Amino acid sequence: MDNIQLHNTSLAASDPDFSYRLSGVWSAAKALLAKQMPPSAYKTWIEPLAARQDEGGRLALAGPNNFFLNWVKTHFIGEIVSALSAAGLPAQAAGLIEFVIDPGLETHAHSWAFSGGTDDGQQGITSAVLDRLPSALSADGSVGPLFAAQPFGGRGRFTFDNFVVGDSNIYAFSAAKAMAAGESLGADALFITSDHGLGKSHLSLAFGQSFLRNSPRNKVFYLTAEDFTNEMTHAIRHSRMEEFKARYRQNCDVLVLEEVQFLAGKEKIQAELCFTLDCLMEQGKKVVFTSPQEPRNIPRLGRSLRSRLSTALVSPIGPPDYETRLNILLKKTKIIGLKASRTVLEYVAERVSSDVRQLESCLISLKAKSQLLGHQVDMEMARETLAYIFDDHDGGGLTPSAVRAVVCRHFQIDVAEITSRDRSRKVTEARALGIYLARRLTGRTLEEIGAIFGRTHSSALYAINKLEKQLKKDPKLQGKLEFFNQQLFK
Repeated sequence: MDNIQLHNTSLAASDPDFSYRLSGVWSAAKALLAKQMPPSAYKTWIEPLAARQDEGGRLALAGPNNFFLNWVKTHFIGEIVSALSAAGLPAQAAGLIEFVIDPGLETHAHSWAFSGGTDDGQQGITSAVLDRLPSALSADGSVGPLFAAQPFGGRGRFTFDNFVVGDSNIYAFSAAKAMAAGESLGADALFITSDHGLGKSHLSLAFGQSFLRNSPRNKVFYLTAEDFTNEMTHAIRHSRMEEFKARYRQNCDVLVLEEVQFLAGKEKIQAELCFTLDCLMEQGKKVVFTSPQEPRNIPRLGRSLRSRLSTALVSPIGPPDYETRLNILLKKTKIIGLKASRTVLEYVAERVSSDVRQLESCLISLKAKSQLLGHQVDMEMARETLAYIFDDHDGGGLTPSAVRAVVCRHFQIDVAEITSRDRSRKVTEARALGIYLARRLTGRTLEEIGAIFGRTHSSALYAINKLEKQLKKDPKLQGKLEFFNQQLFK
């Protein structure tokens, strides 16, 4: 079996009987996932996975092919890790599971290369290639055709209605929704960029579903840059480039291409994509790209492709602020049927600050623990659950007190001043910067940080939100934060 590691390290089990319990743990985890996920999504992506063990008796999950496993890791890893932890696997081991390919396993996923007919130029593609092509998600997470005669519908997980909008993503959200509705934005291409876990795939899938609802006769092709590369490579090897070109230049109304940075250094693939984009743009077709980096920052990207990507409407998504994180949690709890007080959700929103997937993982862990133990979710359970996710030494041992000391030293004020009621400009600026840096770099709660700076939870939150808004308008402020970062991590 070819090995695909989720992490570079693995954890040997301390329990000598651990290897004999792997199948049982995975069965219990699957039972939890079956209750938490839409039935079709579970049947498609979780049911085919099988428990395996390496030579050290460590857990590995096997799937039928590379794409299948990549999709599972990208979209369901948080749920899987939480379910394994709730099923009894040590939290550290659950976070270090590996994925391996076992071609003998069956999968319920169907390739999206056909729409049901044979007049779309696809009849020449072999079944071997179909296994490596991506699968299109229906609204409920199940697999459907690449392009549909009917719209996907609005019941799904990845829709505009399920996307929580905040200051950090409102521009990208508005652009995607307007383009899907056919509004003129001065460009037929959208480039969504963000770090992983902030919603760019959600928006790209929501775009495709919304576009099909508005134009049900059109064809939407959704795939990753790696899929595009693999398909083109196969076409070249089997002398089927004309069919490949027809597929994307003539039979495609909307192209959604994820993870464009994968094309870095692949000159022939970039050149073909340039020709494809030119053809689509001349016909007024829509194109959506996603990448963690803006076009100008993707390394080893040819000038021609970089130029074409840069003409798209570049829409960045930033980390969600506190209010957005809380709104995400409030919405997700309703979706998964979790009963938790606002106080608990506020605590989670404070603690998890950078990744939407991590927010979802926390909620799934809380629900699983609540169901298994028969206890209502409370603050104690929330603290215990998050303790498994966050290392006590996150930030390299940095503490709010250490941040306060550096800020005081720079502004030449003492601790008594920064914790006092002094509202002078210098002290106020130092206090706000200190609170913001402490929250971002230490992962401590607002109560803890507020106490270090002589402020309440609400005052600390106000200072953070105010500074986040100033950052969008004041480049010099960003420079100050970078300076303090350097000082704090010398």
